[in-house]
Amino acid sequence: MKTIIKYILLCLLVVNTVTAQNKTKSINLSNAEVVPYEIELTQNKTTHILFPSSIEYVDLGSSEIIANKVEATSNVLRLKTVKEDITPTNFTVITIDGKYYNFNAIYKTEPIQLSYDLTKFAKQNSKQQSEVLFKDLGSTSPSLADLFMKAIIKKNKKELNIKSKNYGVEARLKSIYVQDGKLYFHLSINNKSNLPYKLDYISFKIKDRRTAKRTTIQEVTLKPIRSYSDAQTINSQSKQESVFMLDQFTLSDRQVLLIEINEKNGVRNQVLKVKSSDFLKVKKLISLKLI
Repeated sequence: MKTIIKYILLCLLVVNTVTAQNKTKSINLSNAEVVPYEIELTQNKTTHILFPSSIEYVDLGSSEIIANKVEATSNVLRLKTVKEDITPTNFTVITIDGKYYNFNAIYKTEPIQLSYDLTKFAKQNSKQQSEVLFKDLGSTSPSLADLFMKAIIKKNKKELNIKSKNYGVEARLKSIYVQDGKLYFHLSINNKSNLPYKLDYISFKIKDRRTAKRTTIQEVTLKPIRSYSDAQTINSQSKQESVFMLDQFTLSDRQVLLIEINEKNGVRNQVLKVKSSDFLKVKKLISLKLI
């Protein structure tokens, strides 16, 4: 009997020891902290923050501060307080490249600084920036998507011969790449004229190649998920290289993809026609060296 009791007590001791060890193995979340920026705000003056890329999301920790994107831009945030001496609070900003920014805000009647340029700070900061994933990009992070598009422009491979020329402006689809369910279209616009070329829009549409009379033309408009280097003005005697990312799709023999490039207040419009046979020349992005 004594032996059995000793055995039971030993088992209880082992169970208690293991339980105690498991309790001490909990993760300390301070190791995962996103270190916030410190910023001073006031009521009678506006504070501006310039971010390296477009602002996608803003969350304010208190209704005592107000924040808005500057209308003429996509990457400048203006802030001020609604009253004097507010309670210290915080706010969060996520930019389109997936970067996550956290700020601790305090009230000061006369802030030391009213304008912040985080593009300069990003170049000086060697620490890895926190990054979020967007649903429309799937498993590809925003920074990796940017890296893909930069690599496409840098390598500048001409895999296709699809072009359009009108009034001294030439547009060309150089290549199509695929990666993680996304298609990357490399476009080049060469303005050989003496007049600047102002872009109105670039659209992607799938249309039926042949339609019988008195039938509705089948048309599907595709919206790019991301783009790179899509400047609105191409100066005279200049060339612009752009990459547009779209969700993966295919074409039947009866369909064509129209890439329409329209000039603002002008007639130098371009149309690139991509056939189903051109999609046989789609390359994997893995074939490009990213660095």
